[in-house]
Amino acid sequence: MTVIAMTLFVHLAQIIIMAVIVSALLKKLKQPSLFAYIVAGIVLGPLVLGSMDFAWLHLPFQIGIPEITAEIFLLSELGVAFLLFSVGIETSVKKLLKVGKPIMIGTVFQVLGVIGITFALTGLTGLLSFEQALFVGTIIAFSSTMVVMKLLSDKNETNTLNGRIMISVLLLQDFLIIIFVPMMANIAVIGNPMFLLPIIGKSILILVLGVIANKIVFPKLFRVAEQEKELFLLASISTAFVFIGISFMLEIPISIGAFIAGLALSTLPYNLEIFSQIRALRDFFLTIFFVTLGAELSFSFGGLPIALMVIIFLLIFLAKPVIIFLLTLFSGYGIKSGVRVGMGLGQVSEFGFILAAIGLTTIGANGLPIIGEQLFSFLITAIALSMIITPYLTAGSSKIANWFFDQSEKMPPYFHKKFFTRKIRELQKFPSKKTLKDHILIVGGGTVGRGLAKALHHTHQVLVVDHDPEVVRQGVRDHLPYVYGTSEHEAVWEKVDLKDAKLMVLTILDPKEALKIIHHVKKLCPTIKIFATAHYFHETLDFYKAGVDFVAMPSIIGSNIFLQNISTFIETGKLYQIQNFKTEYLRYLEDQVEEEKRYKKDLIS
Repeated sequence: MTVIAMTLFVHLAQIIIMAVIVSALLKKLKQPSLFAYIVAGIVLGPLVLGSMDFAWLHLPFQIGIPEITAEIFLLSELGVAFLLFSVGIETSVKKLLKVGKPIMIGTVFQVLGVIGITFALTGLTGLLSFEQALFVGTIIAFSSTMVVMKLLSDKNETNTLNGRIMISVLLLQDFLIIIFVPMMANIAVIGNPMFLLPIIGKSILILVLGVIANKIVFPKLFRVAEQEKELFLLASISTAFVFIGISFMLEIPISIGAFIAGLALSTLPYNLEIFSQIRALRDFFLTIFFVTLGAELSFSFGGLPIALMVIIFLLIFLAKPVIIFLLTLFSGYGIKSGVRVGMGLGQVSEFGFILAAIGLTTIGANGLPIIGEQLFSFLITAIALSMIITPYLTAGSSKIANWFFDQSEKMPPYFHKKFFTRKIRELQKFPSKKTLKDHILIVGGGTVGRGLAKALHHTHQVLVVDHDPEVVRQGVRDHLPYVYGTSEHEAVWEKVDLKDAKLMVLTILDPKEALKIIHHVKKLCPTIKIFATAHYFHETLDFYKAGVDFVAMPSIIGSNIFLQNISTFIETGKLYQIQNFKTEYLRYLEDQVEEEKRYKKDLIS
């Protein structure tokens, strides 16, 4: 075995082992895995283990990574390529076109606005060069899909209004960054269109090859490959490597080829299976990339101007959230959504690490790397810090949003009620102003709340309250008595005539929010009866302690029905009773599926 091969295997083993150890430790602190990988790289790199002398151990290999070899660097580049390959698979042109003009235009303005402000504050002031300012602005402009999606899924907020706005913005940002990556890699020639023409021409050529592969090659290839799992995996990987190889031969960034390969596969019926097949390989190479990134950190950014560091921090943690807040506000979704979306997207994307690494290896017009070691170390530190604090910022975003909302009520009526809340005000006409008496108040108009409202409104007076305009809009289309409102303010409870309500039913997903509502309602009306749904035993217990009269756990109810049917079959050996239930249940499911399709169609439109 050659020395190069030995060094490569030793470095790979150390990278994977250290990544696993640090990830396991930081997972307990609820930190993202990519941050753990960077820390692992710092430990392995010249700052810690890479600078130590372990000769006294007489080992046949070196502990730590004092410098990144060309082989490791190449493997880390494959991490970027496979990340963009997976982004391409998940990118849907149809979805991009359906996010809506306000979101689409707003996201473009947000990205360009952040880049423009960064350039003005750092480039025009002489703190950074023209190339550096554009690089830094581009890095800051994009938010982390990985971090935000994890937070939204953990809080069950992917289908809320704020969640959908954030996901739409992230979807467009992921698409836009594919345009910016090759631009930044060739930033030295941006000012000369003649040098850009070959790059554009080559990118168009590989895009044409992607279209041809999508229409002719890939459908036939995967029709054969789907017969065997191993063959399917090889076919998935080979498509990525073929386009990476074409990009390499054309002398354009391999990330372009990888993304176009993924985009060509995104329309196939096998796209989800392909994504799941290559995910492990992507994560493997990405681990190498982020550990390598950490190993390259020196934290020697003390020579940077303090003004520059302060400006970059302010751009990340203040300017960017404010811009997103204003764009959400001007889209007509109100102050609360603006604050929560702005704070939710107020971090830097994982692509920021990639762009910083590109800047470190890209030679500028002056013959030096565009992103020097000091600026590189500072940017990586700032990006990682933005990801770390995001969960803590979003945890308090609701309180901050409520405070801003209360302050906004003191502003002129036109500012608060007409322009910036126009999307929401469309829903406040419903229901009619007739007097409510002995009505059933349902708080939470999602799937469960809408089902209850449909079942009860024929025989009882029902009123549904929800804070998601799209949910309210759909309820109104179904001719159900929905009203828009957030539960934190007295005006909502006055509107729904809480004291005259016969019963309140809580069907919201967030147990913390549900507890707040329970305590608040009990203060306003101690005699009101409250029914609620819960998913876990501790939630059920908390609800009962808070004064809820009855708590239903859908999982327990479902398991009891399941057990009853099993016992019926065991005792009688006959299926006719179960079959009757099944027939009725299937009819109900078919109706619900049709309604769900109609709901999604309306939602998209």
